[in-house]
Amino acid sequence: MASSKAEKSIAPIVLGSLALFLLGVIGTVTLPFYDSSMQKPNANAELRHYAPNTPEARGRALYIREGCHVCHTQFVRPVKADSNLGPVSAAGDYFYDAPPLLGTVRTGADLMWVGKRWNKEWLIRNLKNPREMLPGSNMPRYDYLTDQELSDLAAYLMSLRPAPQAEGR
Repeated sequence: MASSKAEKSIAPIVLGSLALFLLGVIGTVTLPFYDSSMQKPNANAELRHYAPNTPEARGRALYIREGCHVCHTQFVRPVKADSNLGPVSAAGDYFYDAPPLLGTVRTGADLMWVGKRWNKEWLIRNLKNPREMLPGSNMPRYDYLTDQELSDLAAYLMSLRPAPQAEGR
């Protein structure tokens, strides 16, 4: 008899928790559609809107094919640890990204604004032999890529830079 009372008292907690969970899911899914800044591209997105078959577009395809997004994020967070990476990422930065390459785990460096930190020659040398450029790096070598592929991948990485209008945000 005592356990029956206990089961009745748990039901409101379970139903309340479920209602809060559903409210959170509905809010998370629907609220972005009411934020106009998320519905239009910003200056950074315009810089990343690559025409088909350009070095940057081919480089982005290589970035995806080689799985770079598995170890590298492209998302500068508003936290102290990211304060030296550049402007904090905004939703409009990814307007044209398909698929978005935000990443989930930072095994390697964040590459959101990597084009501002290095030059093309350094990037190609780093892709060919990461340990030469950054001793202790755990990044694999991409020396099997052709010179054209390395150039395209570096062009894509160099395009990952903030628009002048976004520098101070």
